[in-house]
Amino acid sequence: MILTTAFNPFGTAPTNASEVLLRALEEDAGVAKVVLETEYRAAGNEIVRLIRDLHPDAVICFGVADGERAVRLEQVARNWDATSAPDNSGEVRIGQSILPAGPDHYLGTLPYQAIAAELDARGIPYLFSEDAGGFVCNHTFYRARHEIEESGLEIPCGFIHVPAISAPREMATFLEAMRTCIDVVVRHTEPRPPRERFPGTDFPGV
Repeated sequence: MILTTAFNPFGTAPTNASEVLLRALEEDAGVAKVVLETEYRAAGNEIVRLIRDLHPDAVICFGVADGERAVRLEQVARNWDATSAPDNSGEVRIGQSILPAGPDHYLGTLPYQAIAAELDARGIPYLFSEDAGGFVCNHTFYRARHEIEESGLEIPCGFIHVPAISAPREMATFLEAMRTCIDVVVRHTEPRPPRERFPGTDFPGV
């Protein structure tokens, strides 16, 4: 199962393109779709919970990059929150570690080159990025990668920024982009064996 996440609207924006696109994707039993709150604490804690509870084969976090006209393949999660913009809870973090004892950064582990090749073949603009920003997007990316590393999991995980949807015709293009990213990850991911049900527990295994 592939865990995919997006964010709800933040600031004065009425919508968030990552949420709009993720909800518009066709339902697929092999893909879990979750919309996170655009809040440092809520999003960070929720992505950790989802990884622990769902036992996914891969994690793809999506967010929106206002002003960008290309899909951004984020390759680095930094241990740093740094923006003057408040999250949806009103919290502002201007220069502080996400996890003080954590490493300075983690590299994303999605098959970025394969994703780029497929986007290019479809004529969808993209770029590689080593800066996912200092807001909740990077925060969630870092928390996800940290949980995976600390748990000893060997599953792909990364972050992808989609552009804001400024015209109706862009909806189809960016929806195809998101679908393409997920499809490539599915093709490059080995399913993990299901967890066993242990006596005395009610966890069914997924």
